Amino acid sequence: MGAEVSPNGAPRRRTGRRVGPTVSHQLILEIARGQFAERGYEGTTVRTIAQEAGVDSALVHHFFLTKEGLFEAAVRGALQPPDLVERVMKGPRGQVGRRTVELFFSHWDEPGSAARLGGILRSMTANDMAADAVRNFLGDQVILPLAQALGHSQPELRAAMVGSHLIGLATTRYVYRVPAIAELTAAGLAAGTGKAIQTYLTGVLA
Repeated sequence: MGAEVSPNGAPRRRTGRRVGPTVSHQLILEIARGQFAERGYEGTTVRTIAQEAGVDSALVHHFFLTKEGLFEAAVRGALQPPDLVERVMKGPRGQVGRRTVELFFSHWDEPGSAARLGGILRSMTANDMAADAVRNFLGDQVILPLAQALGHSQPELRAAMVGSHLIGLATTRYVYRVPAIAELTAAGLAAGTGKAIQTYLTGVLA
């Protein structure tokens, strides 16, 4: 059977769900990251993501259940450096704070990552759910395993302190673009703030 054509003889564009390997979890997630970065949480909908991906909204719900679930998945990809715990733990314990900062900001500075992260951070200021998703993921799922691996007391508090510090730095760097912070390299940020993160992770907490 030949391709469908429009009345003027041009091939008719198919609508609805795409076929083939482009219909995937990863495709939807990449489009969602772009829309959340550009439009923020409030300005992004499951429908607009599905339209750009060329899929039914039902497929988005199938993979991510809700808009909130999709945002959390987008946060995960934007925030988490790969193999964080293993990479931080390789090296002297007295430098874990510095390595932590450098790994996070090296990941966040990658092409495309800074814009996505900036959109996510802006969403935090406008939506409580978005703020909770970022704080909970960064503290509980990313930094807490590192604090636990280091073996010091009060790992939950340590993770919360590190997460708050990193979010503050990231907001200053990617949203407000304060020159003194935005112009530093990841290594420069690590040199300037690593001692504070070291204290949060391994020092004595009052």
